[in-house]
Amino acid sequence: MASAAFQIEHRRPAARRAAPQVRVVQGGRYRMRRAREMARQAAVVLVVALLLGLITAIVASQARITELSGEIDAKNTELTEARTTFDYLTSQMDEIANMSNLGVVAEKQLGLVKSDPSQITYIQLENESVIERSESEAAKLLDDLRTAALSLIGNFDP
Repeated sequence: MASAAFQIEHRRPAARRAAPQVRVVQGGRYRMRRAREMARQAAVVLVVALLLGLITAIVASQARITELSGEIDAKNTELTEARTTFDYLTSQMDEIANMSNLGVVAEKQLGLVKSDPSQITYIQLENESVIERSESEAAKLLDDLRTAALSLIGNFDP
């Protein structure tokens, strides 16, 4: 009978194949790496979008500032012209209002004529003096018609 001893075979060990060590993990490193990469890409896209938004806002604000500066310059030009016109008209008014020039303006521009002292009549009235003007019959009739017409028109007004 054979002995129940352990037999050691002296064979040469067969060339071992390099078998990969495999670990079974749910999700594994591949999914985690992919998730991290996608998160990184999303962050980059978000940062780029934010920067583009800021650049667009800056460009739009600069355009608005330029537009408003142009409007301010136009208004300043109008203001300068208005001040020049005001100064000119003020000097013209001062020149006309000057007493020595007032007579010249009245004669030349308005066509007025200086009065002749012989045309002036002075009348001194006493306390109870009354001046009556004699009117002709036609003048009285016209005056009465005028008064009646005004009275009739006054009645029609609400």
